[in-house]
Amino acid sequence: MIHTAVVGGGACGLALARGLWQQSRPVRVYERAMASHLHGHGFLLLANGLAALRRLGCDPDGTLGHPITSVRILCASGQVLVEHPLEGAVAMLRHQLLNVLLRGGPDDLVHYNHPFERFDWDRERARAVCFQNGRSHEADAFVAADGVRSSCRLSLGCGAMTNPGRVKEIVAHGHQPLVAAELGHRFLKVLDPSGGLAVGLVPLGDDRLVWFVQFDSQRFTAPQPSEVGAFLQDHFRRFPAMVRHVLETTDPASAHVWHTVDEDPATRWSKGNVALAGDAAHPLLPFTSQGVNAALEDAVLLSDLLAGCRDPGDLPDLFSAYERQRRPTLLGCVQAGRQMARAFVLPSATGLQLPLMA
Repeated sequence: MIHTAVVGGGACGLALARGLWQQSRPVRVYERAMASHLHGHGFLLLANGLAALRRLGCDPDGTLGHPITSVRILCASGQVLVEHPLEGAVAMLRHQLLNVLLRGGPDDLVHYNHPFERFDWDRERARAVCFQNGRSHEADAFVAADGVRSSCRLSLGCGAMTNPGRVKEIVAHGHQPLVAAELGHRFLKVLDPSGGLAVGLVPLGDDRLVWFVQFDSQRFTAPQPSEVGAFLQDHFRRFPAMVRHVLETTDPASAHVWHTVDEDPATRWSKGNVALAGDAAHPLLPFTSQGVNAALEDAVLLSDLLAGCRDPGDLPDLFSAYERQRRPTLLGCVQAGRQMARAFVLPSATGLQLPLMA
């Protein structure tokens, strides 16, 4: 029976672990954070991500998250540009998803305060993963799900993923009962007609919503954390009153400036018995809303492959098969995100696109 160590306790890592322990396979997760999952904001789970969660037994009755049934795109003047239905999508906070993935799992599944340092190699096989706290843990298989700035990926020589995305984001969430009630189950996005500036509002249920600002960093200098309030005030004064209300009543200290990465998938997704998954393998631009959804699909596939593996010597071929199956889909997501980013910064040249959120 294959023993698996997962580096990274985000959505991808916990989904992979859930898929393994549900099939009675030994697995442990090592997360660099101290203990809390309360950090992070929200995202849309689309049909493919929800299908992956159902495979993991996380949404058997279809009540997970807040359903989003339509998308409305406005011009900053308030004119409706387009509205269309959105099937099989829900919005939720990051910590809500992580708690769902942990539900029913063993108490010792996740080991916190384990920032990655290196792998201990025996020829072409990793024997153990070593952490900055001085601890090390042996396993048969290792999966690096430690995010877009993956230390594991660097240690494998699979690329640094440092090319900055042109479009950056500011993200926050909060209690907005009036606006959340008005939105209901609608995702609202408001675009500046000159391009390169937008706001999205996504209701979360329970009088809460997540909002995000997207901006062309070649036209608008990305603010430092202390400058977020002034940035929002300066650039969104001509947006609809609902948008201004949400931005003005959010504590700017709670907002996160997200410096996106625009990269092809990693040159390779595995080395020996170590594999990359989620953002560590294929960071995505936010426009496709596929970041967390693709990571959940990775996790389901990997957990099934690992659960069926009996011989550690088969792991290199198993991980190669995983990459062959997933890479074409993710290449398509990367190209779609880039096309939408180009349309966002130069709408008159490329035509209106309908970017969502990540």
